[in-house]
Amino acid sequence: MSKRKRASRPEPDESSDDASVQDNMVHVSSDLLSGSPDIFAARKGEGPAQEPEVTEEPLQPVASSLSLTPDEPAEEPAAVEEPATEEPAAEVPAPAPPPAPFVNAVPQAYPGQRRGASSTAIGIVLVVIGIFALVIVMSGVDLTETGWPLFIIIPGLTLTIIGFLSLGGVATIPGGILTMLGIVLAYSNSTGDWPIWAYGWSLVIPFGLGLGMYLQALRDHDQMALRTGRTLLFVGLMIFLIGFVLFESILGISGRDYFGPVGKAALPVLLILVGIILLVRSMQRSRKT
Repeated sequence: MSKRKRASRPEPDESSDDASVQDNMVHVSSDLLSGSPDIFAARKGEGPAQEPEVTEEPLQPVASSLSLTPDEPAEEPAAVEEPATEEPAAEVPAPAPPPAPFVNAVPQAYPGQRRGASSTAIGIVLVVIGIFALVIVMSGVDLTETGWPLFIIIPGLTLTIIGFLSLGGVATIPGGILTMLGIVLAYSNSTGDWPIWAYGWSLVIPFGLGLGMYLQALRDHDQMALRTGRTLLFVGLMIFLIGFVLFESILGISGRDYFGPVGKAALPVLLILVGIILLVRSMQRSRKT
């Protein structure tokens, strides 16, 4: 076995500083270092420790455990089942009560009943016209020039009355149309103002139609028909006023001066006021809705 050479003592000719440092140094032998945990210390009786040689090996690619292959699909992690919690059942709101009817219940007439009412109305009108004609013939009154519109007005009034009393809309609506037609014809025949028909037709339809429907709604207590009748009456009146201003005040198709210069200015002002009222009412309805 080879023995480690001991450190040689310094020569006496060295400097005093080195001598003092070497005198203060502690010399540790290999026997004391043999049991130390130092890895570089050599055990007793062994040669100098040799440093382990580190060999560099080439890095090899490590296959990822998450790689997907077409043959082996990746296994999905099992879902953690959470304990089911019972949710409180939602309260179902009670159904709203049906709205109260805004019209009174009116029994609907069957087609047979309508035909019977129509036959009754026509029969009554024929009887009335016959009686009126008999009276004219027996009295010797000449109605060929001015009185012939009565043969339209009287049947119209008859239908309106019997419809309002018993027959209903089967008679009131035709009665309103015939009555207004006879009135406009009587005016034109008596005054010779036939150009009035350029706008006077609005007094027959829809004004006469609305009149008959309005009377029927009053008889049946039908609010919906009552509103419709009022609307038709208003529309017919507005058409008549607009036509009167256009054809009489501006164009003067009849050549008549009905109200003078003041009336010519008053009618357009009336139309403006009516238009403003309609706009205000429509704005109020839109706000309510």
